[in-house]
Amino acid sequence: MVREACVKVNGLEYWVYATLDVDGNEMLSMRVYPSRNALATEQFIRETIKYCEGKPTFIVDNAPWLKQTLEELALPYNAEPFRK
Repeated sequence: MVREACVKVNGLEYWVYATLDVDGNEMLSMRVYPSRNALATEQFIRETIKYCEGKPTFIVDNAPWLKQTLEELALPYNAEPFRK
């Protein structure tokens, strides 16, 4: 599962990306970026793949940049509404 969230630190916004293994209930990767864009998303997904066995199916919300990045990298995904 790929998650992203905006956090503010000293008035500045940063984007936190995290990947969770829903089967193993563990965090695979987490990164903080100064902006949310296609380059940051691709860099994060490529880094995450290094920690996966085989070709995982990603679970993402309906964020178009996440889906587009996974499609460009030919990685399978399921888009689901935001979970709390």
